[in-house]
Amino acid sequence: MEEVRMKKAEELYAYSCGHNFGKDLSRAKGLTNFHLIEEAMDPDEFAYLAFIGLHRFHSMSAHQRNFAYAFTNKRVLMAQMRSFRRPRMESVPLNTIMNLSFDHESSIGILKIMMPEDAICVGMTQESVQALSEELNRLLPAIQQYAKELPEMEG
Repeated sequence: MEEVRMKKAEELYAYSCGHNFGKDLSRAKGLTNFHLIEEAMDPDEFAYLAFIGLHRFHSMSAHQRNFAYAFTNKRVLMAQMRSFRRPRMESVPLNTIMNLSFDHESSIGILKIMMPEDAICVGMTQESVQALSEELNRLLPAIQQYAKELPEMEG
């Protein structure tokens, strides 16, 4: 399995668009959001999957708008630059993810990232969620291996 290793916002945005994993309202907005992810990565951290979706999706009128997402060798990074240059970031260590599930029965596709205390729903087009589902299934062994390599979480 060929592994992609990305660190730069340009690479992340191009990957998301090129794999039908979502585009932002504009190229500039997408790059701005992915730049936050680039800045948040540790020196030994890299992304192997990037996408764009509606963060904490509940319905078409209840979500936090488009975020950039990246699966790295340590965590899932989620970022959005809000108005007045106010960044919004979330990070979920890979070893806290209990399950990844997909719902593409309705008009909007949903990726659900489930953790012990929370679940993050990401809304996407049907086509994007189907393509992302296939890629995450392909990458699952790598994700599980990266999670095993992380230090144990203290509870």
